[in-house]
Amino acid sequence: MFFTKSVLAVGGLATLSQAHMLLGNPPPYTSPSLVQDPLDPTGANFPCQARAGAQYVGTATPMEKGSTQIMNFIGSAVHGGGSCQISITYDNPPTPASVWKVLHSIQGGCPARNQAGNIQPDNAALVGTDNYEYTIPADIPTGNATIAWTWVNKIGNREFYMNCAPVSIEGPEGSQDALAALPDMFTANIGGDCTTVGADSKDILFPNPGNSVETNGDVSAMVPPTGNCGGAAAPAVRGRRAAKFAA
Repeated sequence: MFFTKSVLAVGGLATLSQAHMLLGNPPPYTSPSLVQDPLDPTGANFPCQARAGAQYVGTATPMEKGSTQIMNFIGSAVHGGGSCQISITYDNPPTPASVWKVLHSIQGGCPARNQAGNIQPDNAALVGTDNYEYTIPADIPTGNATIAWTWVNKIGNREFYMNCAPVSIEGPEGSQDALAALPDMFTANIGGDCTTVGADSKDILFPNPGNSVETNGDVSAMVPPTGNCGGAAAPAVRGRRAAKFAA
């Protein structure tokens, strides 16, 4: 079984970083995802905050196909919200070459709705009050998988956040074709050709958000990203050993 309940620190990080935001539900990997910082701008820890040789450790959350799930977050540095996606891969473990498929997009108001800046006072352990619903498609495959939360912040440096959680997709066997039909996950600001430069204080409109979309705020005030963002492919990262699951 590749999911365990043991906690393994990565790069000396055994506790929450005291900044930014962390995925609260579904429970993220205890390693490498207990990091609230954005991904390295070079993409060196894409995906899931996993640097070379990192082990993925965590307990899979069961999710029935067709069910409605809740995502929420921990932390107070919400940067005025932004745009988020909830995506899935069946690669065990995920690697820089993994294909992530979008289950749900949130344009504006994520990871907090109606928030002008950061929540005060600063509290890295604050459990957010905003919940975001998404549905596990009834026709995707069953099996062990990883769900990712990705976030392009509205206010502040042009960054890209990503936390990941182990899940078990349950129910009748689905279709690889149904999975392939979902849009690819959007990535930006991590070493590829896609950036959100020039979009400070504006929410991002995803090039391909899919059919399951929550939009918060004035769409006319939102902006697209800059560069080659259509395919939302993983950034080119070479010369790294793939992360692995703990035995």
